Amino acid sequence: MRDISVIADRVEIEALRGEFTDAGTLHDWDRFAALFAEDGAWRMPHIGVAFVGREEIRAGLERLQGLWDFFVQTVHPGMIRLGAGVRTHVMTGPEDRRPLPFLE
Repeated sequence: MRDISVIADRVEIEALRGEFTDAGTLHDWDRFAALFAEDGAWRMPHIGVAFVGREEIRAGLERLQGLWDFFVQTVHPGMIRLGAGVRTHVMTGPEDRRPLPFLE
């Protein structure tokens, strides 16, 4: 990892991870969605959900939050993958949520 651009990419992705966590904690959905590229995707394969694009990510967050009585997520820092022109960050973590009683 001697290439300065690779190091810079990793530092930028680490900063985004902090912004992601902070925006989610503060329920700042506009800020959260703005962290993604215009055609970026947020995928949650464990519940069969994928949001593509900032507008869909923002709307999806609001919709999901309205479905749960509470939501707790402990996120593992994840892996940063750097490829030819592609930068990917994958976070994983256990979640616990309880649907609102009228939705069960």
